[in-house]
Amino acid sequence: MTEKESALHSQYIIDGIRHEITPAGLLDECLRDTRIIHPDAEGCADIIDESIDPPVSTFTYDNSLNEEYLGMCIAAGGDERTFRMLYPDTFTRQRIAYALLDRMWNEGHYRLGDLTLWAKWTWNTRPLGSMAAFYASAEAVNSYLFDLGVKLGDYYFEESDEESYARFYAWLPDKEESEEEEPMEVQFKSSPYESRHPWISEDRKCPCEILPDPSSWIIYIPFDTCPFRIGGSLLAQAQGRNGGTSPQIQDPDYFIDCYEVVRELAEDGIIMAGTTVGDGGLAVAAAGMCGGGGIRMDLGGLMASYQDNDSTKLLFSEIPGVLIQISDNDYDYLDSQLLLQDVAYYPIGHPSAESTGISFVKDGKSGVAGILASLLEQASEGED
Repeated sequence: MTEKESALHSQYIIDGIRHEITPAGLLDECLRDTRIIHPDAEGCADIIDESIDPPVSTFTYDNSLNEEYLGMCIAAGGDERTFRMLYPDTFTRQRIAYALLDRMWNEGHYRLGDLTLWAKWTWNTRPLGSMAAFYASAEAVNSYLFDLGVKLGDYYFEESDEESYARFYAWLPDKEESEEEEPMEVQFKSSPYESRHPWISEDRKCPCEILPDPSSWIIYIPFDTCPFRIGGSLLAQAQGRNGGTSPQIQDPDYFIDCYEVVRELAEDGIIMAGTTVGDGGLAVAAAGMCGGGGIRMDLGGLMASYQDNDSTKLLFSEIPGVLIQISDNDYDYLDSQLLLQDVAYYPIGHPSAESTGISFVKDGKSGVAGILASLLEQASEGED
């Protein structure tokens, strides 16, 4: 693999339209330390490419095969996923969100605005549409980080002869770096989501697997208000399909609200166990959370709130979010904190002492479904 300066510093002509800002220019706007802005390379020729849209998919999933689909996703997961070229914007936002969510479980005192993101693209530049996808990925980083109020520590691009990857890593910057930081030339969105003396540890605040308490609750919290879609998902990938339309991750304000309230719950010890809902969606996250135990999963409240009876979409769509376990004694407190922030949450079941893994049930008897639907509707309206 070799560094390819032209990929970062060239101007792009995509679908016949010239983009005046280079990828390096887009990414430099996000840097927390303007002293490391990458100087423009000399003599870079224009890069001409075409964007590729996913073909229309008429394939339908069979809800009765969800357990089989889960097995397919678990078998296909584990390794790092290659970049989804047909969904560059969505996939980039998902990877950023997952990197930030994975930090939520660490011991420490910090908020979303304290975190810094590092980005690296390992890229095969030859296939048609690959460079258009890279430019769309850089644009997604620029817009999403700005809206989240998260800064970029640095970024890297390497050319590869094999698969393409986009990697993001979130952490707190070194204390020495923060103390020497000069005033930023680029003004980020003003936000109260920063701590006075943030710190973070490699240790987890809570385990990732459920504790054997059958009276406790398993709660699902999606961190975006978009509809559930299968396009670009691990399930579609495992079946050799594109999956059609992908979820449109585009509500950063809601992500901020969710992040701050859940992070406080984790820091205060309310969360007994927690995991990120990422590749493979809710189903894979729940399966990983089971450990040696079991979860009886009831999607009735989730279906009612989204007015969607397609359980496969709800289980395998990769909307960034979290799955947490809380004690029955803390349920009312969690309810008050999430409702106060207009954050929708979904009780999906309890740990099971009689079984291992996930067993799917659909009772549809959730008494809070109407409240959650109302909250979701309000949140999806967003701000102008």
